[in-house]
Amino acid sequence: MKNSLKEIYATCLIAFMMISCQSSHGQDAAQAQRDRLFNAYMEVKKDITDENFAGGKGHVVQLEKEVQNFRLKGLQLDDMMRLKKVSQTMKSDAASLKSAEEMKAMKTSFSAVTQSLFTIMETMKCTDEAVYLQYCPMEKAYWLSYEKEIENPYAASMRNCGQLVKGMATGDYPEPVACH
Repeated sequence: MKNSLKEIYATCLIAFMMISCQSSHGQDAAQAQRDRLFNAYMEVKKDITDENFAGGKGHVVQLEKEVQNFRLKGLQLDDMMRLKKVSQTMKSDAASLKSAEEMKAMKTSFSAVTQSLFTIMETMKCTDEAVYLQYCPMEKAYWLSYEKEIENPYAASMRNCGQLVKGMATGDYPEPVACH
């Protein structure tokens, strides 16, 4: 009897450990996906800053791919429902970014993607670093930056033009939850 209780206990313990590892792996995979999304976003931002339309198209394709593959995993149900529409808008804006035929259209779509991405970031951690939402009133466009100081990607002649709208420090990101 004692041996069978020990066997049952050991089996339950092993099963619990396996479930915990799978859940942790799922969160790691979801975080890796968000990291890829944010890295692709930053590559496109660099291309816009450099006015590199032709070279930036490859990065835009990668960003659009990451946006299309983006999943709202690890959220509470109410957050998931609220962000579903934001995610769909971001996918539409990323498709517009991909189909842009000149730099002005690319910048407009990039600003729209930025707004959706930041809204999602307020609920889901997308990077380990602090991120700042910034705005250029002259271009009426948003971008994300790792720095508080303004470096406007939209206006080459006015790199310091803009304002800090909101920041997300590392401690501001919500803790991931394990419900799917």
